[in-house]
Amino acid sequence: MRYRVTSLAVMAFAALLISADASHAADENVSASVTKPAELSVAPSTHREFPTDRPAWVDAEPTLEKTPHRWPVVSTPCRSEALAEESLKVNLRAAVETYIETITGSVDSAPIIAIDDQWIEDRRDASKQYRGTIKEGDETLYEAATVLVFDAEDEHMIRDRWQQNLVSHRLGALGVMGAGLLTLLVGTAAGLSMVTRRAEQRVAKS
Repeated sequence: MRYRVTSLAVMAFAALLISADASHAADENVSASVTKPAELSVAPSTHREFPTDRPAWVDAEPTLEKTPHRWPVVSTPCRSEALAEESLKVNLRAAVETYIETITGSVDSAPIIAIDDQWIEDRRDASKQYRGTIKEGDETLYEAATVLVFDAEDEHMIRDRWQQNLVSHRLGALGVMGAGLLTLLVGTAAGLSMVTRRAEQRVAKS
């Protein structure tokens, strides 16, 4: 009878071990399914694929160490080629304004130094013109890019115009100050003249 009880106890303990092992294995499976990242069945919509013939200069940084200065400009990805061209024109003007601010060292200089669209067009490098497509998920987008080239004369022109503006402002400020001093002098002279006349009148009466 004792052996029978012992046997039953051993069998019960074995059953508990088997149950614990099974529970532990189940927990590991659940943990693995939670922590293991799920594989994407489709590429995310923000992933962009560029063609293999896209030139490296499109994403290059501006070079201002020596003249001529070169400034790559690229459009934002657009749904049509026409929109990409318009975006490129907008970004070209923004790049020119940033270049002017960099050369003059003032964020106020770009509106002062008037640059027209033709001036910008004339500085596009004819050998660096790119039109291409971008795959974004299942959608095809378009982009356009070029490089602006600024030679030493362009840099000097920008600096000279900004210096002329600064001189004009200084002369204007001096003119205002001079006018104020002249008004003060005239007023002072008139006051002194009045005082002198009154003094003369008092002397005459006495």
